[in-house]
Amino acid sequence: MTTTSSDKKWFEEFIVELRLRDVLGRSIGDAVASARELLADSGQSAAEAFGPARVYAASLELPRESGKGWASRGLWSSLLGLGAFLLFVQAGTAWAQSEALLISAAQLALLAAPVVLIAFMPLYLQAAIRRPWLLILLVVIGGALGFLASVVAPTTPADAWLALDPFPWLLASGVAMILLSLWNTIQTLRRGTIDDITEPLTALPTGNSRARRVFVMFTNWLFPIFAAIMSLVIFLFTR
Repeated sequence: MTTTSSDKKWFEEFIVELRLRDVLGRSIGDAVASARELLADSGQSAAEAFGPARVYAASLELPRESGKGWASRGLWSSLLGLGAFLLFVQAGTAWAQSEALLISAAQLALLAAPVVLIAFMPLYLQAAIRRPWLLILLVVIGGALGFLASVVAPTTPADAWLALDPFPWLLASGVAMILLSLWNTIQTLRRGTIDDITEPLTALPTGNSRARRVFVMFTNWLFPIFAAIMSLVIFLFTR
């Protein structure tokens, strides 16, 4: 069967909807294979045969994973990782300049705002996944808040709400990011291929599944990677 662009988009939406419902990877593979087989026999398009992908996914009774869903799995470790990264950047800049870590109330509020956005992510995550522009907007908002936090950073201890020795906070935040990344990596390895979308006959993960697993492993180390890049930038601008 020749897959049209509309059918390809339909299957992409179908897989996303099943993921959002925490359907096991093997069951998603079975559902996709069955749908493709039916289309090959009928000659219809996916939309004609099944209707909207979201509605059809909701109508299926497929095995789901027990416990926390994939969308919220690792949410709190990501939240802690973000907080550690923001602290690392602030403490690293102060330590490189041989200054105290100065924090104002306004700066603390701006730095806490991205953390709050992630904390409430379960309320809007599905909508954001279905609408990629919303995820882009959230990233832009987070970046803008980080920039504003640097703008309102106090320049003298008299203007600061808190004045701290930066090195302990730099060390603690760096260690926290590494430990959280190790924890996420261990959890990913323990899950193995359970999230992989597999072919029903071969039971082997598809190329997309392998790529997704590599991507997940990479994202587990995003904060330490960003911290290393920021350390280099701070060093170059303060040497």
